[in-house]
Amino acid sequence: MTKLLELVNIARARSPYYKELYKGLSHHPNLNDIPIIDQESFWKANDVSKNTLLTGQQSDGIVFKSGGTTGNPKFSYFTKEEWANFTQAFGNGMDQAGFSAGDKVGNLFYAGELYASFIFIMKSMEAMKIPVVHYPLAGAAPFEQIVKSIQELGVNVLVGVPTTMMNFIAYLKENKIHLKLDKFFFGGEDMYDDQRKIVQNYFGDIYLSSVGYASVDGGHLGYVDRHCGSSEHYAFSETSIMQIVDEDSGEEITEIGKVGKLIYTNLIRTLMPIIRYPVGDRAMWVEKNKFKLMGRSEEGARVGPVTVNRDDVHEILQKSTIFEHVLGFQLVIDRDLEKDRLTIVLGLDTSKNQSFKDSDSLVSLFYKERPMYKELVDTKMIAPVQFKIGSFSELQKNPRTGKLKLVIDIRKKN
Repeated sequence: MTKLLELVNIARARSPYYKELYKGLSHHPNLNDIPIIDQESFWKANDVSKNTLLTGQQSDGIVFKSGGTTGNPKFSYFTKEEWANFTQAFGNGMDQAGFSAGDKVGNLFYAGELYASFIFIMKSMEAMKIPVVHYPLAGAAPFEQIVKSIQELGVNVLVGVPTTMMNFIAYLKENKIHLKLDKFFFGGEDMYDDQRKIVQNYFGDIYLSSVGYASVDGGHLGYVDRHCGSSEHYAFSETSIMQIVDEDSGEEITEIGKVGKLIYTNLIRTLMPIIRYPVGDRAMWVEKNKFKLMGRSEEGARVGPVTVNRDDVHEILQKSTIFEHVLGFQLVIDRDLEKDRLTIVLGLDTSKNQSFKDSDSLVSLFYKERPMYKELVDTKMIAPVQFKIGSFSELQKNPRTGKLKLVIDIRKKN
């Protein structure tokens, strides 16, 4: 608890955002007395030109872009020491995941343009106690070159995003190439049953596992060992605090099997404090310190390797002629032809008896405002976005509270 109190006091003394947020908070608060972060105000405060979130000027370290497809990039700041501690903690977690001494690991995560995943996994591998050899192939490299490197260098393990592996297997099948791999560790998104079957059918007896659970905005969220089931992770209890809270009341959930939203506190970051921050995922405890991910929460839709936040969609809708008639909208995530798909369901004011059927123009506007999303569709990483237009009364509500469900994740979980 000492670390938490120190972090809270640093945040409110040096960050204008936290000073305002904590103005009514006692100087020795219990964890659940500390307010849960509102993501919209958090990222508004974390503005590049007029930042009121950070606790000081950054003089060393590293900066990443968070938020996936957003047109207003969100940046995440780490000091040199925080970055080292982050990757050390995650590397310790990777030691439990199923790597073996001498594994030749091809890194297929993405690099450049302020992406974190490639160099994050690289640094975390360097922090592992288990000795492995790193081959920085990169996910954007031509598959032809990746195949050549695997064959020439004897790479037996790949790490990367599941959709990269799906496209890679499609390439291998199309070109009648057979490769042998011992293991595939995935990150950036979950791996679903249909994807697992494709990988196992092609590679045979291959070990499949999450490489760990992390986010560029929050930090090290969870690690796995060989006893973890699908979507299960352990919290990093020494350097973070992971909570599950009721989605309506905000009350902490401690019982096994009850689903709520993940709330995360990072105990090693002080430049950009992360204190009771909504991760954006739903989960339930399966045993002490071990949780199972159960899909996205209300903060945003994770579609393949990217996140679409509700404020991003609201911004796009404001530029459309239909916006004045929109009373509410929902982000629905499902699976289509083995790819994640986002459907934006608009609930309109139908009292004026107007007809709105032109969803194609909304799709075009979405791609214009979020070109990176369209690029991922074109490269078959994710399914095309679609819009559905109906009346507000047709939108799904919480049966207990009557509140509008903002994000609905109907991807199948084990």
